[in-house]
Amino acid sequence: MNGRESVGVSGLDTAPDNPGAGGDIGELRVEILASLQKLGYAHIKTPLTAEDFDRTAQQLGDITLRTNLTLTHNRSSIVYKPDEITFHQDNPLMNIIGWYCVRQDELDGSMLLIDAGDVADYFTRRELKILSSIDVRYPDPDPDRHNPDRGLFAYLLWPLVTEKTARTDVYYVPWLLAEGYDDEQQRALEKFAAYLRVKEESQLVAIRLSAGESLFIDNNRVLHGRGPIQQDSKRFLKRVWIKQSEQSNARAEGEGAR
Repeated sequence: MNGRESVGVSGLDTAPDNPGAGGDIGELRVEILASLQKLGYAHIKTPLTAEDFDRTAQQLGDITLRTNLTLTHNRSSIVYKPDEITFHQDNPLMNIIGWYCVRQDELDGSMLLIDAGDVADYFTRRELKILSSIDVRYPDPDPDRHNPDRGLFAYLLWPLVTEKTARTDVYYVPWLLAEGYDDEQQRALEKFAAYLRVKEESQLVAIRLSAGESLFIDNNRVLHGRGPIQQDSKRFLKRVWIKQSEQSNARAEGEGAR
């Protein structure tokens, strides 16, 4: 990831004065949804407690997974290692990903974001149809079938592009691309990769969370990654996966548009 530059980094400078009060959390929820709709991400700069972050996340949908992200060398996933993490998206069934910073890396540890919300503007109707025919793997959520720490690997498939009435969703993980793409699909993949490179060079967003700050992204729109961190980094983030029902999705779009 070369040429990393923080551009257009903005977010929410306000947080509830009394986060324990349901009304204040509700107001923060509306602000987050509005930022997700406008930018694809919401950076809450005013510090919250971990408990208030969790309560806020619960207001956005159903939390299906909570993960403590810190260097853990006996874990197999890249998220527990200091190496660079290439731009990707998490489980496509999850609509929102949230992170809460307990402790940041001393040198960097910035979250790097690419907004693919304008993907439909860069490709022809024919190319979008081809991209929608390209399957990308995602890990089976059942830990009895997929658990790399136990040597278990099982994957399901999801289209790279999903065209909807009001938007076009994206799911891209370069290391989980399937096999057997035909020539037409390969050309579309190469153009998609070039599209991401252009976005990285010209529109990359870098957000370095401080302790107490949090970040939410639209997981069906925004790709995320990070550069390498120190081998002995004390960086510690709490991550949540959030799934919205179709009803809550529709409500969220309405609230975000206010």
